[in-house]
Order: sequence, then structure tokens, then C-alpha cells
Amino acid sequence: MAEEQEQTTGVEEHCGKIVVLGIDGSDPAKYAFSWYKDNVHDPTDRVILVHTVEVNEVLHSKQWQNSPYTFDKNVLVKMLEEEKEKIKKKLEGFAQMLTECKMNGTVKSVHAANPGEGLVRVAKEVNATVIITGTRGLSAVRRTLLGSVSDYVLHHSPIPVVVCSHKDS
Repeated sequence: MAEEQEQTTGVEEHCGKIVVLGIDGSDPAKYAFSWYKDNVHDPTDRVILVHTVEVNEVLHSKQWQNSPYTFDKNVLVKMLEEEKEKIKKKLEGFAQMLTECKMNGTVKSVHAANPGEGLVRVAKEVNATVIITGTRGLSAVRRTLLGSVSDYVLHHSPIPVVVCSHKDS
């Protein structure tokens, strides 16, 4: 799959928290970012927005449904290039969020079996102080059947985790 990508905003010296924040463009992720910005952010913090690309995401796209038993190398290469471009545009948009909020930080795209795994791995790599993530507000049954990023992070993170649930969830 495509290599991991990263976008960095104005890097300054920091002595505050290293915050890993899960971001995917969804409303719960945007709420988590806003909550952090409004309630916890300190100008000395280094914020790492993590966009996790699930390994199976490309392989299970609609384009493969048309021909489940054959693999055309050119089609696969084209799909991966298109996905890489989509990821790059998302990262640029997330980096713009950091810039607009005058936050020191990085936007990073990582590949993982699931988003929670990607968040925990990045947090360990950068010696993060805290992980912040949003939640979709699933019921216990749906969380069990569908899986939950926040549940995964809560159970596997070696550092504190803040799960931001919007009051309307």
C-alpha cells in the first residue's frame, strides 16, 4: 500500500503536552478537535493529528465488487494512486486546521488494521502525553458488533485517553 504521509505546520520548540488526536473528517472527530482546542490546548503543546488508513479500505472498495476473482495490475496501481491522492488532500486540509488555530503540530497518515491500533502505535512512537478521540455514540451491542475506535484505544493505550462525546450523540 502507499507509504505513510505526513504534513507539518510551523514547528516551534515545545515543552507542553504531546497530544495525539484521531482525525478522519467525521463530525465526532471534528468535535474532539474543537473540544481539545477550547478546553485543553496550551500554546506549548505539540499536536499530532492522526489519520488512519485501514489496510482493507482500498481492497474492499466498490471497484473490486465488479470483478471479485480477477486482479488487473493496472487497475490496482491506479486505485492505490487515487487513494494516495485522496489521503494527501485530507492531510492538507487537516494541516490547514492546525495552521488556522495557530497550533504547533503535525498531521500524519498511518496504515493499520484498524484506526485504534494506528492511534496507539503513533502515541507510543512519539511518546505522547495523551490521546484524544471522538466517539460515534454507538450502543453497547453495536459497539460489540462493529467495533469501536475509542474502546480499542481505551483498552490498549499505555497513556491517558480522553473520549469526547458530543452531547447530541
